[in-house]
Parts: sequence; structure tokens; C-alpha cells
Amino acid sequence: MAPEETPSQVSLAVELLRDRIIDLTLAPGSRIDERLLIDRFGLGRTPAREALNRLAAEGFVAFRPNRGGAVVQPLDFREFEQLIEAHQFCEGMLAHRCRLDAPGLLEDLRALQDRYAATVAARDFLEITRLNTAFHMRMYATMENALIEEFARQVHRRVMRVLNYTYQNELADPAHQDAQFELNLAQHEDILAAMAAGDRTGFATLLVDHGRYVSHRLIHLLERRRVDLVPAWVMPGPGA
Repeated sequence: MAPEETPSQVSLAVELLRDRIIDLTLAPGSRIDERLLIDRFGLGRTPAREALNRLAAEGFVAFRPNRGGAVVQPLDFREFEQLIEAHQFCEGMLAHRCRLDAPGLLEDLRALQDRYAATVAARDFLEITRLNTAFHMRMYATMENALIEEFARQVHRRVMRVLNYTYQNELADPAHQDAQFELNLAQHEDILAAMAAGDRTGFATLLVDHGRYVSHRLIHLLERRRVDLVPAWVMPGPGA
């Protein structure tokens, strides 16, 4: 295999493009040219296509021949409903299956929460969503079920893009955004406290309630923007 076609370079391309899609630098519906992957990463055409195929499997890219190839998957309200249902399904399962006494769990979550709080203060939206996903995925790891963990990771990655859309559009209402981030931080703290106390019932209730705020926060934004929530609706880009 030639150096320019190593799997590590394909993975790097996937990671970079995924981040740019999640943080909306690559806008929903925009075209992704294979030339970008070939020129930026020195990939051959086959590994460039492999990077796009991986992102398509994750739900971030769609192949549209009439648009000239690959495009960033639009943020569609129909998909949003399904995504939120999948997210709440995962969090509900985690609420009952997480091993609260798993070695190192509480310490790892505390370290992630401290980093999360600092990133919230800096309003680094992509890093906020990364650390939030890491916080939840650390709990999924205690279930020791690789299939469930991978499914949850894919769901959380797609939720990350919805959250970045929400955060960027909340900038028009900073007081509301401040209150929402304070609430998120407090919810994490309550989850950690219930875990430390070994309170399974409290932990399960808090985690499920926390998961619902993904939809609550976006719906609040859409109502302020007077977006008509019908299945054919597609989210406009930030600031539209």
C-alpha cells in the first residue's frame, strides 16, 4: 500500500471532515468534493471515496448524483424526531445498565466534568459537545457491550451536530444560553452525586431527564424562530 493510501490518513480525513460537519463549517446540503480529500490529505481516489463512504455510514454524508456527488446530509426534522427517539432509547437503557460502582468511573467522570465546565465557560461549542459525548460514553463503557456502545456513539455523534446548530443560533439570546448551560452543568453534578451515593433510582431519573433537554433546547429555539415543524422542514444554516 502506498504511503498516501494508509488507513491512518483515511481516518484522519474522516475525523477532520466529521468535525467540520458537526460544527457546521461544512453547511448542511453543501457539496463535498473528492478533490478536497485528494489535495488536502494526498489520498488516492479510492481512499478518498472510502472516507466519504465512512461518513455516509455514520449519517453525515449523502451521495446525490444530481448534485455532483457527495453532499453534507441536511438537518431534516423527520430525522431529528428519529434521532431524539434513538438518543432517549440509549439513555434510558444506560440509566438501568450503567455499573455505578465500576472502578475509576466516578473519578473519570469528575475529570471530564471539570474540563466540560471550563469549555462551557469558553463557549467552545465543538469541544463542549465532544466532552459531553465523552462523559456519556464513559458510562456506556461500563456495560461491556461493544455493539450497544458503538450504536450509542453513532447516535451521540449525530446529536452533536444538532447541539452545535442549537448553540450557534442561541447566540442571539445569550441570557437564555447562559441559563441552559448552567442547567446542563447542574444536571451533570446531580448525576455524579446520585452515582456517588449509589442511588440507582435517582441516577436513572436524572439521566433520562437530562437526555430530554436535547429536544427541549432545540424546540425552544425553533419556536423563537417561528419555524414550522413539519416533516418536510429542513434546518437553515446558523444565522439564516
